[in-house]
Amino acid sequence: MNLYEELREALRKEIQKHSLSGQNISVRYKALSPTEAIGKPEHDDYPIIKGKEVMVEAVFNGAKGQAFTDEFENADYFVDDLLKIELNSNKRRASFISGLNAVFRYLNLCDKTIHCKDTEPKECANNLSEAIGPRNNVLLVGHQPRFLEMLASQYNIRVVDLDQDNIGSDVFGVVIEPPEMTPDAIKWCDLIFATGSTVVNGTITNFLNQDKPALFYGVTISAAANILDLKTYCHCGH
Repeated sequence: MNLYEELREALRKEIQKHSLSGQNISVRYKALSPTEAIGKPEHDDYPIIKGKEVMVEAVFNGAKGQAFTDEFENADYFVDDLLKIELNSNKRRASFISGLNAVFRYLNLCDKTIHCKDTEPKECANNLSEAIGPRNNVLLVGHQPRFLEMLASQYNIRVVDLDQDNIGSDVFGVVIEPPEMTPDAIKWCDLIFATGSTVVNGTITNFLNQDKPALFYGVTISAAANILDLKTYCHCGH
């Protein structure tokens, strides 16, 4: 069973257990504006503000689930549709993962499915060292600027990112590396600190079952982390 089949099977069990199948309730999706998603933080270097990513939000019975993605669809699915949609693109996986987050949040099986806003992203970064602990070499997967700023001040840090505009840039004294450097960076590090949006872009399997501990950050991974028993960091999520 691959990872997405495992997630889908977990959702199927909950739908059956709680008699959600066939209800005339839709999981509706919309892409949030940067202000809706992250408010007005002090800095403007976040990918969502720069237009590189969007936040997709699903709502199920009033419960909200979000997911970061570079591709999205404005769709209207019934909860049963989540068990059938092809997960062959980032936009379809974003719909599935945000819907999964919404359903699991409705069932109180996960929390922190709504992104923090305004001053909270900086507060989240300020509390990060407690979660990272006494490490030497940390691999940051996904350029999250406040996390990079904090990590670069306390640890040896390497960053890999998918955004071609970021690759090769020197940020806080760290040169952002391309994804093909991931295997080398994993060998080098003591800890993989990876964005939860890897579950949407399909790269998450690169960071599982390694001989290095992995910690996933953000709201996107909330329900999947519950299902897959993954360690997460999301200090200010809602």
